[in-house]
Amino acid sequence: MKITVEIVKENKDGSAVAKVDFDKEGLEMLVQEGLLSIIRRHIEQDENAREGMKLRKSLEKKAGGAKRVVKKNK
Repeated sequence: MKITVEIVKENKDGSAVAKVDFDKEGLEMLVQEGLLSIIRRHIEQDENAREGMKLRKSLEKKAGGAKRVVKKNK
């Protein structure tokens, strides 16, 4: 497997332009790891959203079912 990264240009803001070279196995690994990263991030966000919903329901129940009303200024 071959994956090489060459910095072509360093920018003033700290970012850089890079050249990435890889063979077929390197591409397969990069795609696999990228997809796994996306899936893990989605699962984590979903778990956080579920915890937030549980907390919100718990707080609403403790407040007697009262919901917060937000007025928008026009």
